Amino acid sequence: MSLRGGWSVLPIVGYVLLFALLPVALLFGGGLLAGGWAGWIDSLTQSPLNRQAFENSLEQGALSAALAVAIGYPAGVFLGRYTWPGRSAVRAFLLVPFLLPSIVVVLGILDLFGPSGTVSSALPALGVLGHGLPAIVAANLVFNVPIVILFTALGCESASAELEESAATLGASPARAYRDVWGPGSWLGAAAGGFLTFLFSAVAFATPLVLCGARCYTVEARIWYLDQYGFDPTGAALLALALFLFLVIPTALYLLLLHRLRSSSSSVRTRPRPGRVRSPLAYALAAETVALLGAIAFFLGTVLYRSLSPPGGGTFGAPWTQLFGPTATNLLGIPLVQVLANTLFFAAVAATIVLLLGIVAGYALGARPRLGTGLSLYVFLPLLISPVLLAFSLAEFWRPVLGGESTVWILIIVSQSILALPFALQSLQIPLAGLSPSARDSARVLGAPSWIAYLDTDLPRVRRGLRTAGLFAFALGLGEFTATYFLVTPNFTTLSVAVYDLQDLRQFPLAEAAAGLLLVVSLAVFAAVNYGGPRAEF
Repeated sequence: MSLRGGWSVLPIVGYVLLFALLPVALLFGGGLLAGGWAGWIDSLTQSPLNRQAFENSLEQGALSAALAVAIGYPAGVFLGRYTWPGRSAVRAFLLVPFLLPSIVVVLGILDLFGPSGTVSSALPALGVLGHGLPAIVAANLVFNVPIVILFTALGCESASAELEESAATLGASPARAYRDVWGPGSWLGAAAGGFLTFLFSAVAFATPLVLCGARCYTVEARIWYLDQYGFDPTGAALLALALFLFLVIPTALYLLLLHRLRSSSSSVRTRPRPGRVRSPLAYALAAETVALLGAIAFFLGTVLYRSLSPPGGGTFGAPWTQLFGPTATNLLGIPLVQVLANTLFFAAVAATIVLLLGIVAGYALGARPRLGTGLSLYVFLPLLISPVLLAFSLAEFWRPVLGGESTVWILIIVSQSILALPFALQSLQIPLAGLSPSARDSARVLGAPSWIAYLDTDLPRVRRGLRTAGLFAFALGLGEFTATYFLVTPNFTTLSVAVYDLQDLRQFPLAEAAAGLLLVVSLAVFAAVNYGGPRAEF
């Protein structure tokens, strides 16, 4: 790699190093110096609560992943194997749950299956899904089933149509074609989605915090508790190191599967087969897909309706009015307008940082697409670190450096931008890798420097990808709860934190209204993402 092409990745590499890897390394080092290796081992083997947290993470992650694959695989096959009206719109709609703030999903589960839930009131037996492990898994499925569907569809689409036609010509049965031609790609996609589901579920924070309590804490929630309420930052640091090591293998497997999936997808350019939609199998797959889409729509509709008309009666829309009144201001410590301004400001600045870093790095990615694999692995490291660990390390290292509590807003923006980088970068990397270099080469022949040629010829051709990357980062920052809750002070409260605080204060109508407001803003961003460019990929 030439220096001329390689320098442009230095800003993004330095940003992740300075604000993620270095603070975490110092946190681990400080914990080991204070507690020693013996203390680290004792923290894992002697503390029953720490052991329980690891067991919870493993149980919640594994169960959520298995169910997400089982539920999402059939719909993924239907989405990837058949062409039908509205297919692209369905693919875009499936991104909605992934972009939802975690605290909104948690309240949605309570709205459906809680003590006065819409579904549990009609079918009391389903009230079991409103608390404890079943509720946590249900919330994880809302996020992750669509991920499995999209990955599985991508795997189906990576199969060679020519190879499948050849197999049919040679007399291969549909079952044989599934086993030997297009099935392996779908399995690869489903496995990648399953491992990503495990990672997200094993480090879930809001779901065990609200839906169960301490007995269901994941390691992520346990680290937060040790630092915030146990007054044991050394124990939290040692546990964080164990969490890092715990996540190495599933993260490596996910990235390996993702690399293989992308390699097979880029080497085969096909469109979904027209398929025999009238076959019994197609009808069964379509029915399951429609049921899932209906469930998502019902979930969103319930959250919005309950935000306007909470159980117990009252004037329709009154909670929204109260949300912007003095009652909410007294409870939160700041007006809701300021809360909303904080939310939008943090997300906008974080998205701008991500976009600028992506544009600069895109100079190298466009000229040297192979560089994208290593960069994708690198920016994925903060997800291996986990949001609580990232926030913990930022608070321990950068908060004193920047001047204390008054500069917490900077750390919130930094954490949101780093957590959004790996996903938003894909929206830019994929179209850049597919660009023909002819226009850029022509500009250079006419005397334009390489950098100017990139700005004048490449960026205009991927402006939809740029728009999607920025809006995707904005959406993730908008609903980020875990790291923000760890760092936030009252003056910098965001809407997702306000939802939790109101829920914790048992101001349920106000919490529902705040969740509804956050959902409306998130849906508006989703509409902009969908309008702005191609589908996002993970």
